[in-house]
Amino acid sequence: MSVSKVEILREMEYAVTHIRERVLDEKARGHKVIGCLPILIPEELVHASGAFPVGIWGAERLPIVRAAEYYPPYACSVVQSITELAIAGAYDGLDGVLISCLCDTLKCVTQSFPLTCPSVKPIFVKHPQNHRLEGAVTYFIRELEGVRAQLETLTGRQITEEALCQSIEIYNENRKEMIAFARLLAEKPGLLTCRERHTVIKARYFMRKEEHTRLMRELNGMLCASTAPSFEGIKVYVSGVMLEPSHILDVMDELGYTIVGDELAHESRQFNHLVPEALSQLERLARQVQTYEGEAFLYDPRKTRGERVARAAKEAGADAVLFALMKFCDTDEYDLPWVRCAAQEADLPFLHLELEQTMQSAEPLRTRLQAFAEQLTHTC
Repeated sequence: MSVSKVEILREMEYAVTHIRERVLDEKARGHKVIGCLPILIPEELVHASGAFPVGIWGAERLPIVRAAEYYPPYACSVVQSITELAIAGAYDGLDGVLISCLCDTLKCVTQSFPLTCPSVKPIFVKHPQNHRLEGAVTYFIRELEGVRAQLETLTGRQITEEALCQSIEIYNENRKEMIAFARLLAEKPGLLTCRERHTVIKARYFMRKEEHTRLMRELNGMLCASTAPSFEGIKVYVSGVMLEPSHILDVMDELGYTIVGDELAHESRQFNHLVPEALSQLERLARQVQTYEGEAFLYDPRKTRGERVARAAKEAGADAVLFALMKFCDTDEYDLPWVRCAAQEADLPFLHLELEQTMQSAEPLRTRLQAFAEQLTHTC
């Protein structure tokens, strides 16, 4: 029986707002639950082990109290909120976590997490930085073999080539639906609000991919059949790590913005790269990293991220580029000038907003977004 768009969005909203219930439900079914910290975590290995992968990207508007004991004041709020939740026992129901080491602050988490959440098994994923080299593939296969062995010990289930192949295909199908979803919203701006778009993408972190893909197929079918609304607002392409706290999205909706594309680490960068074919399933996962171009968390000596953002913004029909800069995020702070210059050279108005997950109010950002909207309106 088909469901309505409202029902699909409601189900995804439930997944996003009832994470603990999702975890407890999986535990009740006898499944292990593995947390996945930012970024580029090979979730397919978790899926192939029979465990349920759940995203760990901090929490919105969470006061940082005890986590400050583990980091200098210039550590990003995403990592600090993850640690604050760990201290509070929010992750005690997990069986393990996968932690990457792709920035200096995440490297600190590899040391702080075992101290703040000793009941949860940490598994470290060490990506190759110079990811374009063939030697990087050999290195990463070896690292993934270690991750696989630890997951097998943790779950008591062998991760076979067949199981991993099946998981990769399940994830690739989900990625294809998400790519189609993003394309539809670029072709028909205004079909969903900024908040709704964010919810659809974020729900991937807290649902079985098979379940999410099923809903996405239905949603994409509805969006494809829908008539494009007469949208007269501002179409933006968003760059950065993440666009949260989510009340910023409500402000954008109120001011007449719509998102026609993004390269957020929290959103599209999670699904824009399909896992390619290769001789073995681990090699497929290793070679996926090679497909990333201009990735802020990987070695990019030519600084191609700016060109990539400007090109994608143009292709999506954006009126402007919005750079959501997570405060104290070194990787984005380094890339900000390159993205700004590339946007300006492409005649795309540019606005950067400095965000923190701990922000209690979006009103200071409202002023900047409103002024930017007025500037664009007068220019047009």
